[in-house]
Amino acid sequence: MPLNEREKRLLGSIPSRKDAVLGVLRDAIVEGRLRPGERLEPDRIAADLGCSRMPVREALKILEKEGLVTCYPFRGTEVSQLRAEEVEELFAMRIALETLALTRAVPGLTADELGKMRAILTAMDDPAQRENWRGLNQKFHSIINGASGWPRLVEQIDVLRQNVERYVRIWVDAKGYDGPQRQHWELYEACAARDVPRAQSVLRQHFRDTAEMVAAVAAGGSGQPAEPAP
Repeated sequence: MPLNEREKRLLGSIPSRKDAVLGVLRDAIVEGRLRPGERLEPDRIAADLGCSRMPVREALKILEKEGLVTCYPFRGTEVSQLRAEEVEELFAMRIALETLALTRAVPGLTADELGKMRAILTAMDDPAQRENWRGLNQKFHSIINGASGWPRLVEQIDVLRQNVERYVRIWVDAKGYDGPQRQHWELYEACAARDVPRAQSVLRQHFRDTAEMVAAVAAGGSGQPAEPAP
């Protein structure tokens, strides 16, 4: 499992070896470098990361609770693969939780927060920022969720997001950014207007559309979008 420069810095900067390993593995899964169904060997991971097996095993247990890996008796651990019904469940939960966060956040969004949201969307419009698009997307939604003032709610939203982000990445890279980005601007305009019902409507449709995309990718099995029927 080759490390990028950010992951090397991560391993060297976090006091807890378990937390450092957890961050590296989680990022590799979410970013798609560890693909759905890929076998995870603790000995190999430990050797690649220059640590003992213990922090790797501890990290894998946490990732299993987050739904990112699956541990099978006598078969070992694999990166989890989502089924269509699981996609439906995850996005139904995201809609419920992020609508709650949105409802709490919109009336109190500050001018600074709205300015940051607009700046992020402007950057996302720039084709030169395509490599950073998913990170910017996360920051945009995080501003809204964080403004809810409920850190435990934000934590649960982040766990759900991580479970589907790898599939969203594959689909957006293959099919384009225009549709999701148009909805982001609609959501921003509703937030800026303090129009909570409109913001709720846009957010729900945004996630319903994303759920359909993710289900199509998950149905492909190999981590690629399913081919249309002839």
